[in-house]
Amino acid sequence: MSNANFQIRRAAEWINFHDGVIAYPTEAVYGLGCHPESEMGLMRILQIKNRDWRKGMLLVASCVEQVIPYITIAGLSQLDCFKEDRGYPITWLLPVESYVSPLLTGTHPKIAIRISNHPIVKALCDTANSPIVSTSANRAGQKPMTQAHQVRAQMGLDIDQIIAASVGSFSRPSAIIDAETQTVLRAY
Repeated sequence: MSNANFQIRRAAEWINFHDGVIAYPTEAVYGLGCHPESEMGLMRILQIKNRDWRKGMLLVASCVEQVIPYITIAGLSQLDCFKEDRGYPITWLLPVESYVSPLLTGTHPKIAIRISNHPIVKALCDTANSPIVSTSANRAGQKPMTQAHQVRAQMGLDIDQIIAASVGSFSRPSAIIDAETQTVLRAY
């Protein structure tokens, strides 16, 4: 087993069985994540980042099937948005199921979801058999980190595991688009 596979399997165990918080590379920056149904994990991320819970966080997944439990029946008709390819990562806003923690959605009526093409994110979600919470690895007001050693130096004592691998080739965070209205909340 390669070192990357070992790190991914171990990270999936942390989030699935121990309310763990992990750091992992995404398309543009390092992300902090936990299982989307772990209240303890969500609270830990907010504390680590010193982030206001009202801002919300997003989910990353390797496939649409992983996020269906978090979307309302009405929102299922909007899943074609994930087939759209604009050449850059897009986070879509979809109607959220009522059971989803406000620590994840913040004060927003929708949930933010990205189907990732990053190989580490895909492998992590597939190994965990779940979408994963994603928010940039940085403390409030600071620049997001792009390398494992930066995360280790600034947050290493606060998180359970860091997957050491390269971030993707994108220079900016994903666009954010409302799937229902096609309103662009954050352009790429």
